[in-house]
Amino acid sequence: MKKIICFDVNGTLVDQNSWDIFTSSEEIEKKLKDIFDDYNNNKIPLRDFWDQVALVFKSTGNANIEYIRNHFDDANVLKEGAEDLINYLKEKGYKIYLISCSIDIYLEELTRKLKLDGFFAGTKFIFDENGELLSIESECFENENFKEEKVRKVAEENNAEIEDIIFVGDGKNDIGAFKITKNGIAIDSEVEELRNIAWKNVKQLKEIKNIL
Repeated sequence: MKKIICFDVNGTLVDQNSWDIFTSSEEIEKKLKDIFDDYNNNKIPLRDFWDQVALVFKSTGNANIEYIRNHFDDANVLKEGAEDLINYLKEKGYKIYLISCSIDIYLEELTRKLKLDGFFAGTKFIFDENGELLSIESECFENENFKEEKVRKVAEENNAEIEDIIFVGDGKNDIGAFKITKNGIAIDSEVEELRNIAWKNVKQLKEIKNIL
């Protein structure tokens, strides 16, 4: 059996959401809420939704690749026990991946910081030649099976069986990954369905060391 573990990010490994970099004011939060409401009420198509979100982000003055990289690199976003758990898993010989709907730059920085084996990001920021945000693409919005597909990709790349993979998550969009691996670890989840299908339920990351 190969040792492979995949982590969700927001709410699982980190406290901070990758979108928080742009939502530091009530004005920005309201604008984004209005855009989300319009999309959810079928008032605007998906492409217009992301174009409008990108415009709001640009209005903050922080939508350039240098600022975003520096912010994610400097921010202390890891949940308590995350780094210790990662080091423990490495010592045990696990390959470690991130699979999240978060922003690709954010996951890239976490992967580099923690020296992980790879990541799959559901949201991609496209920049122009000057490093300014040009557009946003999100596979997660268009593909509800995003995490399942990336788990299968991890298995394929490592010549492993799906059941060889452990998936750690906390949210509704982790349910598919839990179902196909049959090795889901729910971390302090409020989602009843996720807890019910989980292999193990824990309150804190450090408890995973007692399982693996």
